Amino acid sequence: MSKEIKLLDRVRGVYPSLSKSQRLIADSILENWESTAFVSPRELGERLGVSETTVIRFAKSLGYSNFSELREHSQILIKEKLTPAEKMSATVKKIKSGETTFERLLTSEIENLKDGISKVSSDEFYRAVELIEKAERVFVAGQGVSEALCKFLEFRFRRMQIDTRPVIGGGKAFYETLLLLNDRDVLFGIGFFRCSQDILRSFDYARKKRIHTIAMTHSRVSELALKSEVTLVANRGPVSLLNSLVVPMAILNALVLYIAERDSKKLDALKKLDEIPDIFGFNGKH
Repeated sequence: MSKEIKLLDRVRGVYPSLSKSQRLIADSILENWESTAFVSPRELGERLGVSETTVIRFAKSLGYSNFSELREHSQILIKEKLTPAEKMSATVKKIKSGETTFERLLTSEIENLKDGISKVSSDEFYRAVELIEKAERVFVAGQGVSEALCKFLEFRFRRMQIDTRPVIGGGKAFYETLLLLNDRDVLFGIGFFRCSQDILRSFDYARKKRIHTIAMTHSRVSELALKSEVTLVANRGPVSLLNSLVVPMAILNALVLYIAERDSKKLDALKKLDEIPDIFGFNGKH
């Protein structure tokens, strides 16, 4: 299928011939086509109150062989059209127009947090905890804005004496760190809408070496999620606007707290930090 033909043009072209149920899907795409890139046909059907079969038939009515091809087309359009600069401009425009005030921005973050937490699978969360607890070392990989999340997790884990290795930045150093991985470790990768090829390659490498993997990403059907053993879904808000780190940070914080709660040794490690002046012979002020 030609990628030059816009998704919205295809939807508008077939709209008159669609059934009532299919028009619900069409309306959803016309209003917020970006969200189509990050859902399965079942998830989209549940959201709109139609069957999974109806969603698949709708994709075929647009000329796609299946829903996955429609989703892939949407993802390509996002990569082409929604650059960081464009998302920042769209967000600033909303603020200047008065459509989004400071109070509404905060309210939006709270709504994203509630919605985001509801999408986290408790089974996946507990599985992530188990993998981290059993691991000899935790390698935390992320690039761009995700590096901030990696550094947060590394800081918290190290204070609980969990051997944590950041895999950030890029170039040769990124891959040199990955060479240290073995099958007693776990790779925790963080990547969202524009997940880098370095992160995706790291998960391919981990799978080849039979190393456990945990992904934090925006959807269960993202490129990173499909390569991961365990997925923690973290909603970062509308993809067309500047995205937030509130939900990912909240999930990581919950992960840290739950691990500390389950293992008294982790709390003892934190308490030992207070003994540093006595252990090393200084007053703690310098």
